[in-house]
Amino acid sequence: MSKDRTDYLLDVNEVLGPKLRKKLPRFAVNFIKRRIHQDEINDCIMKAEHYCGCGFFDEALDYIGITYRIRGEENLDKTKKYIFACNHPLGGPEALIIGSVFRRLYGDGFKVPVNQLLANMKPLKEFFVPVNALSAKQSRDLGVRIAEMFSSDSQVLVFPSGTCAKKIKGKVTEMPWKKMFITQSRKYERDIVPIHISGCNSRLYYFLSWLSRILKLKINIGMILLVDELFNKAGEEFVISIGKPISYETFDKSKNDIQWAAEIKDMTEALSKDNGCPANM
Repeated sequence: MSKDRTDYLLDVNEVLGPKLRKKLPRFAVNFIKRRIHQDEINDCIMKAEHYCGCGFFDEALDYIGITYRIRGEENLDKTKKYIFACNHPLGGPEALIIGSVFRRLYGDGFKVPVNQLLANMKPLKEFFVPVNALSAKQSRDLGVRIAEMFSSDSQVLVFPSGTCAKKIKGKVTEMPWKKMFITQSRKYERDIVPIHISGCNSRLYYFLSWLSRILKLKINIGMILLVDELFNKAGEEFVISIGKPISYETFDKSKNDIQWAAEIKDMTEALSKDNGCPANM
């Protein structure tokens, strides 16, 4: 049976699942619905011409009012399969923006590992691989999905920090990059392309993230604002800077994979030079 657009609507009750939903009072569920903008997301789906698939990236950006410009597109060989390594400043907009960019460059041939909330965006589910963080410690099932992604014919974009940038000592700071993308680059013989995306989150988000660290919470409570942060970016223009591909053969034994990851992180930060935007790494 073919689906209609109502099958792609976001349903918080479905995301929470029956066990958790029973434990939460109704006001808490309604609070979550407001915080993740369930009504606005579903309104976008109902109004979109392309309510599922690759076209929805542009539909969502247009609905919110986000624009972007690209620098460095000429660095890419459109016939090659890459691992694109991107900084993680925001938590939501970069996934939609990168999806729009990749649609322009590669059609629907790409995959993006994302957090569980974005993974529940049904219109884009075929492009998103749900992960909690790109770390070396993964569940068996997740390890299989990651291997399938890197061995596929799709372009792959990863956020090696595994978490959004935080404000540390008054400066927006990208978290250390994990080594998985280096290991997979060598294993699957994919060159790495660094990508930098501009943008910062709100003071409230950074405060809640700081509070989570101070209280030593396992979960960053700032994450409850990530969809708010997405919708608050209305009217902003982002800058995507694409670097030159780095051969997988570069990653030899002169450094370990964590050191190589840190070096690619530094290269990515350097791409932001002269982009006219505040520093965010």
